[in-house]
Amino acid sequence: MAEVPSPEVTQSQDVSRDADATRAPDPDATRAPDSVLVGGAQGGTTEKLGGPDAGQISGQLKAWGDFQLLQVLGRGGFGEVYRAWDPVLEREVALKLLLPRGMDPELEFTTMVAEARAMAKVHHPNIVPVYGVDRREGRVGFWSEFVRGQTLNALIAAQGVMDERNAAATVGALCDALGAVHAAGLLHRDIKPGNAMRDQSGRVLLMDFGLSQNLLAGTGWSGTPAYMAPEVAAGNAATAQSDLYSMGVLLRFLTTGSVAPVTAVPQQLAGIVKRATETDARLRYASAAQMGAELAAVLQIKPEPDKRDKKAKKEKEEKEKGFWGFARKWVWVAIGLTFVFGTQMWTKVKQVGVSVVHPGYQDYLDANEALARYDKPGYTEKAIDLYLSALKSEPKDALAEAGLARAYWRKYEDTSEARWADEANAASAKAMTMNASLAAVQMTSGMIHAAQGKSDIGIEELEKAANLDPKSADAHGLLANAYRKQGRTEDARKEFQQAMDLDDENWRWPYLMGAMQIDTGDFTGAEKSLKDALEKTSENARVLYNLGLVYLKEARLDEAQKALQKSVDLDPRADPIMALGQVFYRKSDFASAIATYKRATDVAPNQFDSWGNLAEAYAADGKHETEAAEAFKKAVVLAEEEKKRTPDDAYTISMLGKYYASLHETERALPLLRKSIALAPKDPDTAESVAEAYEVLGMRKEALEFLTKALQLGYPVNYARASPTFHSLRSDPNAPLVMGDNYSMKITGGKK
Repeated sequence: MAEVPSPEVTQSQDVSRDADATRAPDPDATRAPDSVLVGGAQGGTTEKLGGPDAGQISGQLKAWGDFQLLQVLGRGGFGEVYRAWDPVLEREVALKLLLPRGMDPELEFTTMVAEARAMAKVHHPNIVPVYGVDRREGRVGFWSEFVRGQTLNALIAAQGVMDERNAAATVGALCDALGAVHAAGLLHRDIKPGNAMRDQSGRVLLMDFGLSQNLLAGTGWSGTPAYMAPEVAAGNAATAQSDLYSMGVLLRFLTTGSVAPVTAVPQQLAGIVKRATETDARLRYASAAQMGAELAAVLQIKPEPDKRDKKAKKEKEEKEKGFWGFARKWVWVAIGLTFVFGTQMWTKVKQVGVSVVHPGYQDYLDANEALARYDKPGYTEKAIDLYLSALKSEPKDALAEAGLARAYWRKYEDTSEARWADEANAASAKAMTMNASLAAVQMTSGMIHAAQGKSDIGIEELEKAANLDPKSADAHGLLANAYRKQGRTEDARKEFQQAMDLDDENWRWPYLMGAMQIDTGDFTGAEKSLKDALEKTSENARVLYNLGLVYLKEARLDEAQKALQKSVDLDPRADPIMALGQVFYRKSDFASAIATYKRATDVAPNQFDSWGNLAEAYAADGKHETEAAEAFKKAVVLAEEEKKRTPDDAYTISMLGKYYASLHETERALPLLRKSIALAPKDPDTAESVAEAYEVLGMRKEALEFLTKALQLGYPVNYARASPTFHSLRSDPNAPLVMGDNYSMKITGGKK
């Protein structure tokens, strides 16, 4: 059984094609022309196209599944790159087959699919799209569009270095593409001239991000040494700033033909290269968009006119001097008056980071207030309307766009409707493009990435937000919540305390602190924190829901029912309704549990765990075998959709594994169970869910292993003992002592 929904935690939140690409392939086309490159498929560590074996099909490998391999384009440390024929869509594609990495094959494939799905969401004209990923004949591969052109490496070798404007335009386009990659929660990790190309139409393309690199993230550093940021070379994790360092080295190479720091870069670009390649990552650009903006500014500098142009310009100025001298005088008078009367407003504007106060600014402020009370029914929708109104007044308001993203994400978390997640991601990426130097913009992007399971980049952005605005309680509170998801309890506690110190009247910080304490099994502390939150806001459905979870975890079922019923009365959302269903389930009142879970599926028909809980209640009742199977199948479909959006969320992965186990689909269940533990090795709820799944599969040894681990991590003993799934396990002589039927413990809350 998915115990209960997790405690409430978030605040609010044409590429050139071959003309004959659709005809049958030429099986004799085995020579690799120097001008052909494939987006997303450059051969690993091989800097030049191809290599010694380019153009030759290795050994007997002539096909991969139904793909016909036409030509070797390159080989490297990650695998082999082929020009291949896709017989289904009848077109040439670039195919990369990865080399075995010593990983669990199921985990490797699961990870690859998750990364491919993330990459497939990155839609950008300067990025070659990924078409698909699969495992065939024991090898994992992915394929993308086949593009004709030259790598920047080959381009410089053939034509020499670029002038300032050409280099600025080229790297500016790559920064734009990189910004889209980062906004999707991905990193490139190997930016270099061999991983960027110019196609036959002149368009610049960024290649080979995500799949090849992220699979090796845990096996040591990856990348090309000359382009690698110093912190990555030292063994630290790659970040958005390490990608920007590589972009700076690339800019140096395009203008000088060398990667050496002592090389003299053209004057207009020297400052940009210097900032991008600072040894201290904190001194580099805050985002790819920021670096791109400075490159765009270089393109605005007009070439120095010759002497004849200067003379003509001077004569024109003399002719118009009389009129413009008079006009300039009154312009400066107007500016002076504006300064005098506008100083007070400008001071206020600077404090919040808005560049211009527009008529919709009050709507933005009102939207913030509405979203801060997302516990009240209708307030999230109200916030969305107000943010949209503000943006109608000023479409380039990055703060309003970021606020809208947080409101959309809150809507998604409350409904599980994918469209809200898509809207949130789009709005957050747009805000980052507008102004990534604002704390609220970084905070929003970080919040969403952390919630999607992309913890590293999410925390990086949230830490940046807290540094940009150290007095922002929201930045510290959301950073704490991201630390919490990573199991960094002490770091999270400090940040929550900082948020409470900065904003001691706000209910959200003790509320979120209580959610973390529920996670760690500190139910006494959680109860205290949540009651403190209730003192600040007595009729708060979210706080009452989490308090009900505390009582439920402690098997104080009557108290839990009272708190949860009140939460449902105030705001009939799916999560408290499901928790109320858990009360009935734990009381073995399966008829009431089924009725309550049905209500949850009516309220949130797209929420996978409401269907999963309904299925388990049907199964426990023993009278609804057909209904249980149908509900499990529905839960699987919805959980698979959720996994596409949050591929690294341990809760989703563990629940999906358990649903497959309940449907006796062992081969699908086991890789998911292993991945969930790998994602959250210290989370007691994940360990307990995995234990239940193994018990359902009849794998008692593994069930006992993970149940013991869950109890050691703080999973409530009373709660585990009350699970119908473990009734048979409790009599096993190898079961933990506290689970045994002869172990005396009152199912009322206390510990023995």
